[in-house]
Amino acid sequence: MTVKFHILQSNGALAGRYKKLVPLLNNTAKTCAAKLTLADIDVVVMNVPWNVIPRTGINGFCYDAHQIILWLDCSHHYLQANFESTVRATLAHELHHCARSLARGTSHSSTYGGSLVAEGLACCFEEEIGENIPFYAIECTGEALQKFGDKAKQNVHKNREKLFGGWRQWVFGINNDPEFPYQCGYSTGYSLVRGWLNKTGSTASAAVGIDENEILDMWLDGQIELIGY
Repeated sequence: MTVKFHILQSNGALAGRYKKLVPLLNNTAKTCAAKLTLADIDVVVMNVPWNVIPRTGINGFCYDAHQIILWLDCSHHYLQANFESTVRATLAHELHHCARSLARGTSHSSTYGGSLVAEGLACCFEEEIGENIPFYAIECTGEALQKFGDKAKQNVHKNREKLFGGWRQWVFGINNDPEFPYQCGYSTGYSLVRGWLNKTGSTASAAVGIDENEILDMWLDGQIELIGY
């Protein structure tokens, strides 16, 4: 297993960060590889301010078991103040997706429930390596989470591309929309997986290749509840 980092520097934004980025990325990959079975992976790191999460100044995407892209906004105030932990957590999240893709052929599967489990596991893996719970994992809570969770239960086996209104609102939510609270999908996935991990005593790394239906069936049967109810 080799994780190669390709840090794009021609526009100058990452040039000043290069010496700090390289050991941070390599050390994070080493930490994750000790817990996950990874294939050879290429990680492209680039400064793309318009493609980051507005609150954190960073974003990532796992294409398959071998390819990740990280987008940074080096001028973002939050990223500047929390550079090491934010980069470390984001890379770990995407590496968990890579490991799940290697184990199962795809990280998310074709169903909405598969996406909830995959994102929940990746969020819990951030915790497992010592980072804080990502904000989007606990953005939707309380009554709003319970209400959305009831609706999500009815759709877990649906193809995520065929969800009413489009899958993005079922994952990211919509600001000021009580039917799809902001980050409703991520919060539901995290709460679901955290509840399952607490009940079974497993870890996000140990469960990286789990069939999502093992978790979803326990939820549907009432054996586990969303944390925060």
